[in-house]
Amino acid sequence: MSLKTNKLRDAIAIALIAGATGMAGTSTAFAQEAQGSTTATDLDTITVTGSRIKSQTFTASSPITEISGEEFTTYGATTVEDLVNQSPQIDLSFDNFENNGSFGHATISMRGLGPQRTLTLVNGRRLPASRNEVTDPSIVPAALIRRVDILSGGASAVYGADAVAGVVNFVLDDKFEGASFNLGYSAYQHNNDNRAIQALNEESGFDYPTGNSGFDGISRNAEVVLGGSFADNRGHAVGWLTWRENEALFQGQRDYSSCAVYFDAPVCGGSGTADPGRFLVNQFANGAVVPWPQGTDNNFVYNGSGYENGFPLYNYAPINFYQRPDKRVTAGFMGSFEINEHFEPYIEALFLERSSDQQIAESGAFGVPVNVACDNPLIGTLCADTGVTTPQARVTLYKRNVEGGPRIHLSDDTSHRITTGVRGAFFDSSWTYDVSLLSGKTKTIDIGKNDFLNSRIAAAALGCTDPVYGTFAGCTLYDIWNNNISQEAADAMAGTSFSIYKTSYRAFSAEANGYLGFGFPTADGEEIGLAFGMERRDYSYETEYDGDSAAGNFAGAGAANLPVNASNTVNDFFLEAALPIYVGTGAFNRLDASLGYRYSDDDTSGNYDTYKLGLSSSFLDNKLLVRAGYNRAVRAPSLNDLYYPQRIALNTGGTDLCAGPNPSYTAEQCARTGVPLSVYGNVPSNPANQYNNITGGNPSLAPEVADTYTVGFAIEPIEDLNLSLDWYSVEIEGAIAGIGYNTIQILCMEQGLYCDRINRDARSGDYDLWIGQASDPGTGNINNLQDNIGIFKRSGLDLAASYAMTVGPGRLTTTLGGNYVLKDYTQTLDSEPSTGFDCKGLVNDTYGCQTPKWRHVAAARYSWDRYALGLRWRYVGEMDYKDVDGSTIQDGVIWIENGVPSYSYLDLNGSVNFGPAVISLGVNNVLDKEPPFVGDSGLAANANALGGYDQAGRYFFGSVSLKF
Repeated sequence: MSLKTNKLRDAIAIALIAGATGMAGTSTAFAQEAQGSTTATDLDTITVTGSRIKSQTFTASSPITEISGEEFTTYGATTVEDLVNQSPQIDLSFDNFENNGSFGHATISMRGLGPQRTLTLVNGRRLPASRNEVTDPSIVPAALIRRVDILSGGASAVYGADAVAGVVNFVLDDKFEGASFNLGYSAYQHNNDNRAIQALNEESGFDYPTGNSGFDGISRNAEVVLGGSFADNRGHAVGWLTWRENEALFQGQRDYSSCAVYFDAPVCGGSGTADPGRFLVNQFANGAVVPWPQGTDNNFVYNGSGYENGFPLYNYAPINFYQRPDKRVTAGFMGSFEINEHFEPYIEALFLERSSDQQIAESGAFGVPVNVACDNPLIGTLCADTGVTTPQARVTLYKRNVEGGPRIHLSDDTSHRITTGVRGAFFDSSWTYDVSLLSGKTKTIDIGKNDFLNSRIAAAALGCTDPVYGTFAGCTLYDIWNNNISQEAADAMAGTSFSIYKTSYRAFSAEANGYLGFGFPTADGEEIGLAFGMERRDYSYETEYDGDSAAGNFAGAGAANLPVNASNTVNDFFLEAALPIYVGTGAFNRLDASLGYRYSDDDTSGNYDTYKLGLSSSFLDNKLLVRAGYNRAVRAPSLNDLYYPQRIALNTGGTDLCAGPNPSYTAEQCARTGVPLSVYGNVPSNPANQYNNITGGNPSLAPEVADTYTVGFAIEPIEDLNLSLDWYSVEIEGAIAGIGYNTIQILCMEQGLYCDRINRDARSGDYDLWIGQASDPGTGNINNLQDNIGIFKRSGLDLAASYAMTVGPGRLTTTLGGNYVLKDYTQTLDSEPSTGFDCKGLVNDTYGCQTPKWRHVAAARYSWDRYALGLRWRYVGEMDYKDVDGSTIQDGVIWIENGVPSYSYLDLNGSVNFGPAVISLGVNNVLDKEPPFVGDSGLAANANALGGYDQAGRYFFGSVSLKF
């Protein structure tokens, strides 16, 4: 079916312009194409992200942000996430600057709803899940990207479950012709001149860097792409090979991250597991702890001749990775061969090999309790010096393994996704078909080194001969008592862990696409388009661990790693229709509607329906497009959500609201959480701000259900000026979530609810929520298991503008893409409205808020002859540091008491052509801005910095490309 009309071409152009927001060079290219259409042209049918309908005329009802492939070179992005996560629609995240607690790979998350609610595609098809059951975009080669489409609003009716917040679709250039070679180099540079933080290091006697850092955190990359046609252009093949490696950057290489600063005091702090060792001493008789009088300080250290009160802290920051080292190789090929118009086999294959390491501070004895007789010669005068009068002492050991070196995790990932299929036309009609089989697998092998084994600590500390704590092969006295520990003893305490994660994904899909042969009489002969088909998706997830990991025996692991072996199958049947309702001339040009429905039969979650309705209309000779869409979206629980074994683990946010000498809640309120009145004010807080919770899967989980809405318009008021504004709303009910660590405590103390979820450890008399081993069922914790109890509401405005003009000998292109948040609402319990809070414009650690009202990326690029110069402005709006009710936070993060100011990053870039060669140079964060400083609080993503901001200073980059 071939249509020849300039009006149709203009309709396509303005539909795409309406979707393209804010990345340099994107919207303008389509505008020029529309303006340049002066003769009738044969048009191929196209498919826009968010629809399966192939059409020459249909205008999209969902807003789409587009990033062009050229921008990855322009802004020095050597991995896809480097640039995509800077888009205002995407949550700010920089994977390599996440260390302890990271996913181990990049993620993409929209609207603050998490990567599990953002569907990531390559050429309209899913990627296999990673070891965390979220998509890892690392397999996508930046060198072959034609464009990246970011679709706002749910799309479950089109792509199946998980497309709740939106869709990110990497469109690769499967028609690449010729040969392309690229070599790149990038590095960070920072002037270490933060006098305030340097003074804190001096007061604590810590080392810190000063002056110009020079180039560090260096990254190198190389890319080769080859492609061409054959057999009189009936066939085409393209292949690629890319390599990228970046070096580690340590927290000790920046002054603002060289010590762990308290979040509530201008002091370099750290961990209470320190060097020399610390002893929490209690009396012990008749099988139980004998409490000390209230207010007694029972923390002691060895002073060389005896024991005295002390609470040393260890600065664990310098040895931690700030930027993780990462090496990745991607390869792949795409090919197709048209045997005839009815039969065209094709193949698409992507491969990834990656190694990504983590390094954190040394392991140690993280609160290991031992009962020791006072006459044991190993402990010397401990009982006498500490006032113990019982025959035995209960001593909890805290000692950092500085003798053994840092904890290291070496992760190797392999991943592939292979799609084979056949497509073509049905006979001589307008109908086409596409049948494909996709197979994807990932495998991660993680090797951990230098972590202590809990089962060895007490045995070695008591000389390997104690009748209660026993011994082990190679046991050597771990003389923590006299702070005299040999390398041999430290090595004997450590173990080597391994973890293996495997995921697989298979999808068989068959669809037909075409026109019904009739349409509405008002549609000027345009026919109704239809797509229908089926898809079967099979998932599996399997983990395997060494025995010590599975038993929770590693001291620094935070929890036991328990095996999972689960699978799931989903059968979908879908139907989508494109309805041209009115096509005409004059002020009102056309009205289109789109309908979609998908029925899903999910083995683990039952049956559910998703559907969509979209409307779009163009006016003023296609200069104005108005659009609106509604989607019912669904996210089925992951296999881990359902089946991961429940266990005690360190939480990723939250604190003990009744810990410390002056809790903000009364003694009577804290008593509801299990703190006796006699202990109030003496519950120890964790210097590292880490507390335990019960976490794991819940087999009774049901799918989340979301309603997503979009309404907007795009307009070209004057030639080459394109503007668009879209409102979006995402509302999720029955969201899979925990009540929240702090929320459980607040509900208990203020309303008497959920107090049975708080399990304090009374055995030491401290009633804490963190001391002890995760493998010990008596360790203090809060039960924060997930259920379908949450409500999420996100709404805002996406603004885009682009303008291009001729200036002097060249062309000036300007673009702006921005996002304004209207609502960032979370309610952790649908039955308890008091748990609801809106994070819009706020940053705080109580509720985990970090939501600037406004973000934008603006760019200007001037091109002439063989030269180009560009300037980009990345803006992150200010945030108030307040509670969600607007009140001032008491005892909060002092470093941001007045909130976080707005941040503006300026980036410069340029390029010059020498025939087939292109040299590109640039620097991002020209002004060398440091990230917002939040100390060692729950807000810190890494080091002392708020996540999502440029972390390491200026970023210099350059590349040389050859294209033939």
